[in-house]
This record gives sequence, C-alpha cells and structure tokens, in this order.
Amino acid sequence: MSVDETAPLRVLVVDGDPRIRADTITLLDASDELRVVADAPDSAAALPLAERLRPDIVLLDAASAEHAKPLSRTSRVFVLAGPDDPAVQDALHAGACGHLVPGSFTAPDLIRGVRQASRTTLGLSARESEVMDLIATGRSNGEIARQLFLSEKTVKNHVNRIYAKLGVSSRATAIALWRGMVSVLPARD
Repeated sequence: MSVDETAPLRVLVVDGDPRIRADTITLLDASDELRVVADAPDSAAALPLAERLRPDIVLLDAASAEHAKPLSRTSRVFVLAGPDDPAVQDALHAGACGHLVPGSFTAPDLIRGVRQASRTTLGLSARESEVMDLIATGRSNGEIARQLFLSEKTVKNHVNRIYAKLGVSSRATAIALWRGMVSVLPARD
C-alpha cells in the first residue's frame, strides 16, 4: 500500500447482487481519488482478497456485514445497506466506519466518509482537520497559510500538534492515517 498522497484510495467492493456491485464499481472508477482493486460476491471470497490486497476501503453489503470486524483490522469498512437495515448497527459496533445506501451515494460521499471516520478516530480539532485536509492534498505550510489566512508559524504549530496527536513524525505517515490507510503503520508499543 502506498503512502503517496496523490495515489487513489484502493477499494474492495463486496456485494451479492451483481448489478449493485457493477453499478458501485462504475461509480467509483469514475473518480480519480478511488480505484477498485477487486470485487467479490460474498465475504467468503472477500476475506482472502482483503488479506492479500490490503485495500484502503471495503464496501460490504448487509448480507456480509457480520465480517466487518476482521475486515476492519486492515481497512476502513463501510456497509452498503438500506437505511433501516438492522445489520448496519451490528456492523458499526463490530468496527465498520460508516454506512452508505446503494444507488444513492457518490464517490465524494465515500471520500467524505473516510475523512470523517479519520477525524473521529484521530481526535483532531476542526482547524487541525482543515489543515490536515490541505496537507493531504500536497500543499506546503506556506500554501496552507495563504489559503487559510494564517501566518506560516501558526500553520507550523498546527502541524506539530497534528503530528503529536497522530503519533507520527512525517507528512507521508500523517497522510496515510488521514486517508484511512492504517495498515501501513507500525504497531505502537
């Protein structure tokens, strides 16, 4: 898995309905920020694929939601299900990051979901999240300062606090965490 901030997020699509799976793949492939690396009809096929490919995101249908826990160890898992499907809550408790309704989400919705999940689990303030969004797009501290109408020193202070909160020492690792690529990180002691 790459920590390059320009690399698209890698997605595994798991859905028993071939039409929904194909529609989801078509939707995601149209985005420069996402790349479908594999698809599977069920969790039995998805688990070995996820272990081998280590996707950044797994889109998991409700019928396979019981496997959210093992998949969430290496990827951000989003459940594809209707709004009132009881499998959603079980999957969220098991480690899924979010829920998307098939046929009604866009690629930017998925990207926002990944970012929101990262913010929630990483504990950054609103301003730190804003700075981290800009870091993840490859902007320098000076460019961030100009865009947010801050001094470069203030941006540097935000970056230092972000690194401390994330427990990282480089932009690449901070970006990997932010983009949900948790599997690239070494285990903490």
